[in-house]
Amino acid sequence: MRSNQHIKKTINHMRFTFRQNDAIIVFTIGTTSNKKIATAKEKIVQTYSYSLGQFNEAMKPKTTMREFFAQDGSVCGDCPFSVSNGAKLTACYTHKAMQYSGFLSQLRSIAKQYGTIDNIPELNSDIALNILSATKGKYVRFGSYGEPTLIPFSLVEAICKDAKNWTGYTHQWTRKKEYSKYFMASTHNLVQEQFAFQLGFRSFVASPIPLPTLVSCPASKESGFVSNCSKCGLCSGSEGKGKKSVIILEH
Repeated sequence: MRSNQHIKKTINHMRFTFRQNDAIIVFTIGTTSNKKIATAKEKIVQTYSYSLGQFNEAMKPKTTMREFFAQDGSVCGDCPFSVSNGAKLTACYTHKAMQYSGFLSQLRSIAKQYGTIDNIPELNSDIALNILSATKGKYVRFGSYGEPTLIPFSLVEAICKDAKNWTGYTHQWTRKKEYSKYFMASTHNLVQEQFAFQLGFRSFVASPIPLPTLVSCPASKESGFVSNCSKCGLCSGSEGKGKKSVIILEH
């Protein structure tokens, strides 16, 4: 293991990157301008999962949103809002110009740091230790982009043990049931919500209509933005806060 001095130096970089199969996993520590997520001054952790194809798209002198998000297959799975699954480009809330620009900037910064994909390390004990040191006592937003179940379960479990709070959502709830402890099933109606419940998942239901039996998201417009994700933490799976599923009207 490396020295504590090295760990602190790495944490100051505020970003940790590793390859996991066909994905590039990124952890960042910083602030957000989205007051629905956290206050402007709070240092939070966010994770991103990019495909190797998206990395290559970001390296091109010119690319487009459609070309970039068309490479999302390995990091979005069977999400119905995935462009590679035939969804409209505007279907996912992350498919906006500002987010897209941020994704390109992040990947180009990673390329500047490592040079090529082959130089990006796979997850090892040093990287894991650095991530655990940096995430301790902070709010962790798993899956700011991409499927958070691409992060190894053992690392997710270790992070949640010492995090102040966390949230996470997955469309892979029929395939990766172990993540029910920490993530919500992304569902879209009560039939899916009940199916996910039988598999051990609480749900975050994005619905076109109100569902009074579920808890309305406190950070939503319909709830009057009475809280933010960092303070609320309801979307933290069966081991986190709350017992019921959570609903937000489609946005």
